[in-house]
Amino acid sequence: MEKHLLQRYQTKLIEVRQRLIDEVNSAEESLREDINSPGTTSNLPTHPADHDSTGLDEQLAIVANEEQLLEEVEAALARIEAGSFGKCVDCNKPIDAQRLAAIPYAARCIDCAKRHEVELS
Repeated sequence: MEKHLLQRYQTKLIEVRQRLIDEVNSAEESLREDINSPGTTSNLPTHPADHDSTGLDEQLAIVANEEQLLEEVEAALARIEAGSFGKCVDCNKPIDAQRLAAIPYAARCIDCAKRHEVELS
């Protein structure tokens, strides 16, 4: 891949990484505030389901998703440094430019990504 394209992807990935870091930090802070909010402290034991009405499960899922995306972005930045960015991690064929434009942290070509999804399900 041409150097100027790699630099463009690197810049975009760094921007996405910072946005994800900010979102994860914000979501984690929000969770801490929700869990430790005044008036909800009690000496009675609680079950995690007791908090479902406040949407904690949804917030946890969002944080987990953002953290997963952050890991994928970090891996893409590492692939840039290693010189393997833009090549499928499974078949080593080039990842289509349109796919990278839409998902700059994509590690697999579309065919291998489909196979990977089937294997996971």
